[in-house]
Amino acid sequence: MNTGHIFEMMGTIGSVIMCASSVPQIIKTYRTKCVDGLSGSYLAILILGMSLILLYALYVKNIVFIFGNGLSLSLTGILVGMWFRYRQ
Repeated sequence: MNTGHIFEMMGTIGSVIMCASSVPQIIKTYRTKCVDGLSGSYLAILILGMSLILLYALYVKNIVFIFGNGLSLSLTGILVGMWFRYRQ
């Protein structure tokens, strides 16, 4: 196995870990129906950053970044949807 494959595996594992990190927040928000601890500004900036990285990943055709950022963007989109639905 060459060095490129090792780094690609590390990138894939890192992407999966980053995606998984938002799942507990999604579950907690869904169960409590409370978004008091979520900042709308944070979510907006996060979505913007992820979108720009995804556009770059599409440009350079890097499947690891496309997969990771696409999934992260989707999960963050779920949180944004919950933020709009449950905010008071």
